[in-house]
Amino acid sequence: MPSQGAYNPSRTKEHDLIHTKLEIKPDWQKQFLYGKAIITFKPHFYPQSSISFDAKGFDIQEVTSKGKALKYNYDRSILKIDLGQIYTRKDTISIQITYVAKPNELPVGGSDAITADKGLYFINPLGNEPDKPQQIWTQGETEANSCWFPTIDSPNQKMTQEIFLTVDAKFITLSNGKLISSKQNSDGTRTDYWKQTKPTAPYLSMIAVGDFKKVVDPTFKDFEVSYYIEPKFEKYALNIYGRTPEMIRYFEKILGVKYQWEKYSQIAVRDYVSGAMENTTATIHGDYIQKDNHQLVDDNDDGVIAHELFHHWFGDLVTCESWSNLPLNEAFANYSEYLWTTHKYGKEEGDLVAYIALNQYLDESKEKQEPLIRFRYFDKEDMFDSHSYAKGGRILHLLRNTVGDEAFFEALKQYLTQYAYKTAEVEDLRLVFEQVTGQDLHWFFDQWFLKAGHPVLQVSHDYNGGKLKLNIKQTQDTTYTPVYRLPLKVLIKFDNEQLTQEIVLDKAQQSFELNVKSTPKMVLLDPDNILVGKIEHQKSQDELIYQFYNAEGIATKLNVLETLTYIPEDDTTFYYPPAEKKIRQLLIDATKDKFWRVRQFAVQKLFDYDGEEFLEVEKALQYRVIHDERSYVRADAILAMKGFQNSQNDKLFRDALSDSSYTVQAAAIEALLASKPSDAVELVLKFDTSTNPSIFAAVANYFAEEASPLRFDWFLNHLKQMKGNDLYQVLGIFGTYIVKSSPEIQLKCLPLLEQIAKNDTQWYVRFAGMQTLSLINEHKEVKALMKEIIASEKDERLQKIYKQFRDI
Repeated sequence: MPSQGAYNPSRTKEHDLIHTKLEIKPDWQKQFLYGKAIITFKPHFYPQSSISFDAKGFDIQEVTSKGKALKYNYDRSILKIDLGQIYTRKDTISIQITYVAKPNELPVGGSDAITADKGLYFINPLGNEPDKPQQIWTQGETEANSCWFPTIDSPNQKMTQEIFLTVDAKFITLSNGKLISSKQNSDGTRTDYWKQTKPTAPYLSMIAVGDFKKVVDPTFKDFEVSYYIEPKFEKYALNIYGRTPEMIRYFEKILGVKYQWEKYSQIAVRDYVSGAMENTTATIHGDYIQKDNHQLVDDNDDGVIAHELFHHWFGDLVTCESWSNLPLNEAFANYSEYLWTTHKYGKEEGDLVAYIALNQYLDESKEKQEPLIRFRYFDKEDMFDSHSYAKGGRILHLLRNTVGDEAFFEALKQYLTQYAYKTAEVEDLRLVFEQVTGQDLHWFFDQWFLKAGHPVLQVSHDYNGGKLKLNIKQTQDTTYTPVYRLPLKVLIKFDNEQLTQEIVLDKAQQSFELNVKSTPKMVLLDPDNILVGKIEHQKSQDELIYQFYNAEGIATKLNVLETLTYIPEDDTTFYYPPAEKKIRQLLIDATKDKFWRVRQFAVQKLFDYDGEEFLEVEKALQYRVIHDERSYVRADAILAMKGFQNSQNDKLFRDALSDSSYTVQAAAIEALLASKPSDAVELVLKFDTSTNPSIFAAVANYFAEEASPLRFDWFLNHLKQMKGNDLYQVLGIFGTYIVKSSPEIQLKCLPLLEQIAKNDTQWYVRFAGMQTLSLINEHKEVKALMKEIIASEKDERLQKIYKQFRDI
């Protein structure tokens, strides 16, 4: 059932922002920002005698206009200013506000996508964390930039801006637009002047300060493309980001609209509260994106780089007019990941991106089903989910296949041109598509953008006397989900030929009769995996196996493997699919597939195999370890064999210790240690200084089982350097160590776990710290600490979770 929250309209525009000029200086000691904002605006339509700015948690020192003080009311959230007279839409007004921003005094909020909302973040402000740089950065989406400068913090506002940012001279700064000048001051500070001349929404403003190295991409000359990175990663910057110029050229070509902004910079920051953010001309990434060449062997982050760049057309140039219309930003950015991957790395890689996105949405749909464009939500942060992102991107691909490539990209061009530097809602997108195609597309937008859910198709087929009968029933709950109109393709394969038929499903239950020459070997609905929904087509094991060998789509192959190896959660028969000869042979053959993800899936399903034709399975896995071009497949093949007792495998694993991929090295360590070799200690000591999370986890598992008090400082030193998801993943290993340790060691870990559970910037890491503490809550000191943590926690998500600890 869709959310029944209050209706959330676009914010009423009493005034239009025109320009914001900021003079700001951070105070590292107090974690304040001293600011002066000169805001230029005009009444939108109706005459106005006052204006209200979002200004969260400030000390307001002075409000003036033309040198005269203005009266105001301020409740630490909204600053309402009496303009002293009535102004009309023909008037332009400027107000100067002198203030102090105090972001750390604000209540904590956030969402799963953006885990905090205080707008301005001081990282290691006192410099007392030796392994962490001092940084300042901002995160404005959704409405958090008003935590560091006063504004009308709504996506349906647009403004140009100037920022004069004064910092210690040793630091590098980044902001929107161009760096116009840098002025050295007599007190050892420097004032950088950043100017953006084209209007953008307030939530897209940003600043960043820190010890960064700036790398200007030498391959792009139209405007500056640059990368701000921590010094130790400077030599890898072009390997990390270097495909950005090619992305710009590709997106300009397919959209028919040039990149519209003054520059394009990307920066990686510590303790970031999101994955990445498309601030206009200055994208922020979490520091996960900083990788050395060993890590880049596994994969790059082209998907997120393309995503944030594409936002500079969809989101920055044309902005959703309300958070209810967020998919006009995020669905397009999500779709860019598919577009770029297909262009750069080929159809199979693009199809995998699409397959993953569809399953992300389908997994989320088990818990909730909402319209893509939703006006009734409880919190605007609820919009940042796999509906707005993954489902939205797949629906755009569906729209592309409905209208055709030429019409799709022509409509995008016209949409971007017509609404450039403006805001839009979903009806604007629909009308542009209708103008281009000449078709009424209300049916498409209504069922896909404005209604919850997705189609679930129950399919069967039979052949009789030259007729193939296809029976399709829509079985989704139609209380809130429509009966869909679905143009679909059907692929029919025979011994030596195939044909494709197009059908239109528009009823809850329909049958289609297709004329064919002989009994089909394969009947495949939606062979290109275009549908945003589920197809339940009952087929025999032999039909599915034939489909694997004869269908071309990656999604089709993966679905076949998933279906044939699926074990229901409530299964009590201990069914093991590879024990069946046909399935085992299919998996062995799949390890040789041309596409790496199919090979990886098959390898994973042969994990710890112990059955007939063991040597053939082992040989297939050994071949992957030695020859597979993809590190993930090599690593999983090692893990699949870690239970095999074989001296030949021991040599393979030891050879893999020098693999170019950390992931493969970590798998080899884990596999070798599983057999408890005589040189286990010597082995782990070769890798115990590695800071790579995968290798650390492999070594830490060994030390955790050993539970020696001598390893406590080793754990402590490594955990202090870890953060985010890496820290979250390994706290469980540390939990094993302390549970097996003496009471003295358990109590020694309390300061570290207190720091994590109280102060980590990510709410889920704080929760992991609390869970680890709960493992040793037989100590009165631990119980007291847990109560203290619960009392100090401000995040509503954790407050709800911590109710389970009320009896400690």
